[in-house]
Amino acid sequence: MGSVYAPVRVSDQSFAFRSVRDEAEIAFEALRTILPPKKFFYPAKETILECDGDEVKEHIEVVEPFAVFGVHPCDLAGLNALDKIFLSTPQDSHYQRRRRAAFIIGLSCLPDKHCFCKAMKADAPGKGYDLFLTDLEDKYFVQVNNQEAFEFILSCKEFMHLASDQDNQGYKKFWNDRDSMFEHNFDSAQLPNLMDLGWDHPLWQELGERCLSCGNCTPVCPTCYCFDMTDVAMFNSEKVEAERQRVWDSCQFSGFAAVAGGENFRPGPVDRLKFWYRHKLHGFEDPIEIPSCVGCGRCTVSCPSGIDDLPGVIRILAGRPQLNLEGEIA
Repeated sequence: MGSVYAPVRVSDQSFAFRSVRDEAEIAFEALRTILPPKKFFYPAKETILECDGDEVKEHIEVVEPFAVFGVHPCDLAGLNALDKIFLSTPQDSHYQRRRRAAFIIGLSCLPDKHCFCKAMKADAPGKGYDLFLTDLEDKYFVQVNNQEAFEFILSCKEFMHLASDQDNQGYKKFWNDRDSMFEHNFDSAQLPNLMDLGWDHPLWQELGERCLSCGNCTPVCPTCYCFDMTDVAMFNSEKVEAERQRVWDSCQFSGFAAVAGGENFRPGPVDRLKFWYRHKLHGFEDPIEIPSCVGCGRCTVSCPSGIDDLPGVIRILAGRPQLNLEGEIA
């Protein structure tokens, strides 16, 4: 199967997907990793084209088979959204090669106060995985999603047994109990309307004035995919060699919307932050017709200014009593 990647503890509070060789390295307790698994399919920097003298050609990376273990439902939903972006016609061949090479093993989890994947309808394993494991304490309930996964199960059937009625009941109980643990509950179908009606809400000015334009919210998001193209040239005495690289960019950077002539159509943090919220909550209306937020809570955890509290913002836009951004009743 090649390399195996899984959540590994990297600090007292942080986890990251890293290459593992032993079960003891895996942090089964990890709820959210610093970066989502999108990094395996859409890396932060990759070569797209190569120039060798007068010849320009596509850079075709050799991708060995690999497995990603411990992908939670919200991150599966994130990958499904990216699939619709990168695998729609015309398909992105670089993303496609990595996606085909991957074996995805999902894993159940329990929400904390930052999770709102249930409200975003991203709280259950729907598709995008090969195997999905639900933790029943002393065993795992395994869902098999395709032929490749079924063949894998057959290769290690000495560790498996058919689910009994008791196992089935345990599975149902886990997911029913998990449903009751979510603190945030709202109707995601109303989010586009709330964003349209709240476009001039004074909240955006308040949040924008606190925004540092650091861009932390975008690399950690499972569905953010904005990029820039950079050309890197290497000169020698005989010829010019160069690469065109695709690198992650952020709509929160001051130069993201800068265009020729010195114009910038999102010059301030208020404009950029409101655009990002609209992208997350109003959604990709044309390509995938769903909100592009999966409720993982990464942006909330990573924001140094405390302004990426999406459930709190939603409650304010809805005109409902809410917790303010410091966690007190407003």
